[in-house]
Amino acid sequence: MIYHTYSFWNYIIDEHPLLIEKIKETLTHKSYNFDKKAYEYAYFYQIESEIEIEGQKYINLRYPAGLTNYLRKKISLKIEYAENPYPKYTEKDVLEIANEVSKINPQFEVREYQIDAVLASLDKFSSLIKSSTGSGKTSILSLLCKILSQDKILIMNGNNFILQQIYERLLSFGETDVGWNPSKTPDYTKRIVLINTKLSDSKLNKQDIEYIKFLSEVNTLIVDEVHRMQALTGFEPIFYTNPEKLKHIVGYSASPFRNYTNPFATQEDFRLIALLGEPAFEYDMKDTMEDGNIATPYAYFIRYPNKPAFVPAQFADNYFMQYRANIIYNKARNKAGIEMLKFLNKNGIKTIASFNNIKPGQAIMKSLKEAGVPALFICGDETIYEWKETKRGKLKLEKRDGTPEDLKKALNEDGYNIVIASQVLDEGVDIDIFQCAVLFSANKSTIGILQRIGRASRKRKTGENSSLVVDFRDIDGYYIFQKHYEERKRLFQHSGIKIFEDVQDFIQFVEKFKIFSYFQLFR
Repeated sequence: MIYHTYSFWNYIIDEHPLLIEKIKETLTHKSYNFDKKAYEYAYFYQIESEIEIEGQKYINLRYPAGLTNYLRKKISLKIEYAENPYPKYTEKDVLEIANEVSKINPQFEVREYQIDAVLASLDKFSSLIKSSTGSGKTSILSLLCKILSQDKILIMNGNNFILQQIYERLLSFGETDVGWNPSKTPDYTKRIVLINTKLSDSKLNKQDIEYIKFLSEVNTLIVDEVHRMQALTGFEPIFYTNPEKLKHIVGYSASPFRNYTNPFATQEDFRLIALLGEPAFEYDMKDTMEDGNIATPYAYFIRYPNKPAFVPAQFADNYFMQYRANIIYNKARNKAGIEMLKFLNKNGIKTIASFNNIKPGQAIMKSLKEAGVPALFICGDETIYEWKETKRGKLKLEKRDGTPEDLKKALNEDGYNIVIASQVLDEGVDIDIFQCAVLFSANKSTIGILQRIGRASRKRKTGENSSLVVDFRDIDGYYIFQKHYEERKRLFQHSGIKIFEDVQDFIQFVEKFKIFSYFQLFR
């Protein structure tokens, strides 16, 4: 029998050792590492104890509540549900809160699916909300905080840009009791506290007494961009909360799973489901396209002369050496990318070029500067840089101010069309100026690809509601990267993104795009 609680842990109580062993096997995830030479076992259960009920001995097995539905599909067990001790909210409750917000912020208008997302966030102890770029995830999150008006709430994210946006949205919704400080410890006395996950990890590693005491008072834990929290350490704050006070754990992401077709196939996805359950609400990229809530992406894969790069024999099976040689420092590939950036700049297309590695991004930015194309560079410390010419005629990398507003100003007023970015701008940052994303990274990650496409797909306020995605046709090189290219192309097609196979079709679209982009940006 499964005893379904309204807390992080559920329990299985049974007298049959063989059935318990079968359940333990079901709750064990086996995953290969990339070279398929070794297993890594992940156990999603704990032996709690043996218990005695009316003279009968039973085995009591404890496991994360998120796997209950998975376990029910695999093994037929009776489920006994504990009574839900928390209030049951209705659509009427959320609408009342939304109307209050509209009086404070007349620009806000709640969408029907946002109400469903809020209700799904409240319906269970732990909830995973899949909400695409353009769905208004920050508004959903802020409505949740508004309806839980008596709760002590902790909001976590690993990106200060996004936390700043959440803070500003909460203020615009009339929330004033909010603790947020991008460079220091937030004020724990506030009702809603925002904290960077890196700072949280640091405080728990140091066993910060003040932070641990605060966690014991938290009623609702919200993890934004939850796919970044798939490591168990990311959810470590849960284990410092008070089970008698913690009511809700909610995770939000546009792309929560690495394997979008079968999340149970990877250990990281399996772990996320264990922590939060299968998605309680889904509003994906196709939904946002159909509803006109994002700029519909059109894609082109750059063709370039490619052949396997030389890698010393002793490193032939080393993925990272192959990635450096065939992707990061592939001269033909980078040259093709630079020419594309020059073409986009010439047509006035506001472009974000995404890299996994800082040095090649800086090198390409320098090449653009030498070709008369100014570009900005932003890296993981959320600092904006630009190449400037010294008195002696040399180029030097200099800092600029580093906030989303500074970046918007540079793109709108200072004549910049190109931003070279590391992963700091991959997720959630609400900068609606970008019209094109160039993906230099050759990423195979579903999460990384969809997030990067999302940076250039914010809804257009005027003109045609479209965007551009540029990737690389990595064929005839090292076989792994050809496979990754094919996977990216399949993901584009699966997500409803139209792909231009012919370069002339792409060029004609850019010409058309340039016209409505001009009116959109300089209206």
